[in-house]
Amino acid sequence: MATARHSREVQPTPRRGDEDEPEAPNALPLGRILIDAGAAKKEAVDAALAVQRKTFRPLGRILREEHGLSVEALADALRKQDHQPRVFLRFFPIEPETLRLLDRKLCAEQELAAFERLGNLLCVAISNPSRRDLILQLRSVTEYEIAAFRAPWEDIQKALKDFG
Repeated sequence: MATARHSREVQPTPRRGDEDEPEAPNALPLGRILIDAGAAKKEAVDAALAVQRKTFRPLGRILREEHGLSVEALADALRKQDHQPRVFLRFFPIEPETLRLLDRKLCAEQELAAFERLGNLLCVAISNPSRRDLILQLRSVTEYEIAAFRAPWEDIQKALKDFG
């Protein structure tokens, strides 16, 4: 007769650093950063998230356009993020002058496109946003702070083609 096998309960891998330490602010989602900073109300973020699930538009853009979030508050929150959120450019209206802030040849070679400028912060869609060297190069070439977003290369190609 076979006996039941008992296995240990699987525990998640602990984060680097002190396990009892609260989650670092830069690892939080954009909505939580905005709420914690007092820049947006939870109800507005929840409503914007519902819109985002239907439209795939970036949360910050929805909060700006539909809930009056200031450009400065959004830029500050994006600066606090340490990870690269995902953006789908096919659902994101891009101003031609924003796209043209970066050299087209550089964009095609490095698989990237500027899609929004928030004061001194330039939001850039990159197919491989983990390339710190590229982000540093963009900072020096443009003199903007750079917020990197992950985007499918197909979306970036289409954005570059549309604004030739």
